[in-house]
Amino acid sequence: MNSRRLASLALVFAAALTSVAPAQDAGSAFNRPPAGVEEALRLRVKDFYALHMEGKFRQAEAYVCADSKDAYYDSDKRRWQSAEILRINFEKDFKSATVVVTLGSEMRTRVGAIAATFPMAGSWKLEDNLWCHHVPPPSAATVATPFGPMRQTGTDKGVSAAEAPVRPDPFSLISAFKVSKREFLLKGYDNSSDQADIYNGMPGQVRLDLQTAELPGLKMELSKKTLEAGEHATLKLTYSPPDKSPKPLFTIRLLVEPLGAEIPMRVVFDIPEDGKKQLPFTQK
Repeated sequence: MNSRRLASLALVFAAALTSVAPAQDAGSAFNRPPAGVEEALRLRVKDFYALHMEGKFRQAEAYVCADSKDAYYDSDKRRWQSAEILRINFEKDFKSATVVVTLGSEMRTRVGAIAATFPMAGSWKLEDNLWCHHVPPPSAATVATPFGPMRQTGTDKGVSAAEAPVRPDPFSLISAFKVSKREFLLKGYDNSSDQADIYNGMPGQVRLDLQTAELPGLKMELSKKTLEAGEHATLKLTYSPPDKSPKPLFTIRLLVEPLGAEIPMRVVFDIPEDGKKQLPFTQK
């Protein structure tokens, strides 16, 4: 990738961040959608995921937007055990929305399968007066980054270096979002806690969420779920183990929007020195 393309990407990325406004809350008394709009969307979303729960992925295609069908064909599909709408954020025209659903499944661990729930955000829009699931297909202009795909728009043709505005380095923009650690150390045999600092050094607002299975005794708390430019948040983990047996490694994922980032973070459970010889697995 040449320097002109990188510079172009940086400008698009910076503009997208600075133009992001807080999503419209469907429950807000001042931003309610017209009568019947939210109900129609909820029904379509419920029917879409109900078909996935039944393993009827071909029938679910009828709920996918026309320009997203190829992407839907190529996507991984799972037979979810449950689906519940967590929240709906409408755009100002109420013709598109982000729907966050909680999907139930199983997570396989070294000690067996455990029930897990995953929050997942999806885009929906009105097409021929019906709500449909929108999955933009990838293109050659899409560049993979640690925070998801970035799309290049426009060209630099006809613009001299002297006329071109000073543009930020895309790698410095991406690296400006920082997490102080990617591994938490907790005691598997006694009450303990650990925490990480999160910093948004980018020019726009980001929204944070956690995606993880439930683990008895483990509490996770984000001090803030929305970070403006230059703000910090703390992710604190507190663990009260139900017993003193060795615990397997555990993974949580920090979701960062609108970047589409999914940052994995490990939780390591320590054990007493006299119990390490009895471990059924190896902790690293």
